[in-house]
Amino acid sequence: MQKILVRTSLLLVCVMVYSHVSYAAMLATRGEEADNGTFQTESSDVSSSSHGRCEQGERGLPGRDGLPGRDGRDGLIGPKGDAGPTGSIGPRGLTGEKGEPASTTKVAFSVTRKTSLKFKETRKIPFESAFANIGNRFNLASGTFTAPVSGFYYIVINIHKRADAPNAPFVFLKHNGKLVLSVDECCGDDPYDTASNSVVLKLNQGDDLWLELVEGRMFSVTVNKESTFSGFLLYEM
Repeated sequence: MQKILVRTSLLLVCVMVYSHVSYAAMLATRGEEADNGTFQTESSDVSSSSHGRCEQGERGLPGRDGLPGRDGRDGLIGPKGDAGPTGSIGPRGLTGEKGEPASTTKVAFSVTRKTSLKFKETRKIPFESAFANIGNRFNLASGTFTAPVSGFYYIVINIHKRADAPNAPFVFLKHNGKLVLSVDECCGDDPYDTASNSVVLKLNQGDDLWLELVEGRMFSVTVNKESTFSGFLLYEM
């Protein structure tokens, strides 16, 4: 064991001495080159292999792209910007289709009586005066309105009951002879009273409207014209 340790120690000494001698020789060589002006630094000629220097290798291939990073956080909302300039006026739109002409026909009537009526049988009520008869389509003597044009008409009826009348009024609105509606003022304790009804009707040109008083009932009025029959054209068809 002691012999091995001695040999190992001697080997280490030899190596150290050799390294020292080699290093000293290298310094001496460089000193001579420096004196002769032939010494070159490592950076002066990296491609010379005759002096024991490494040659520069070829450029390597680019590395692979790294993984994309995560999205950053949203920034703060900036202040509202100034309003932009007003744009120019756009081109004129296309002309629309021509509409239907507006109705120029004016039709309206409102009629009344100044004297009372009572019939033994149900029959038409004639009228004595007109507040309005625009279009002259209401015949007072027959109590009939004839539609001058087809369209929708608004019709309203008002009847009055007098205190001294023996029977309350009861009337029918007829359209070409067919019942449309009725107005009946009966069974009340009031000495004076009124009743009314109204409707929107589709009439064709030439259709007739009138009121009929039920038999035995009284259409009671005075000079104050309390009972009326009125109507007007809403629009043509």
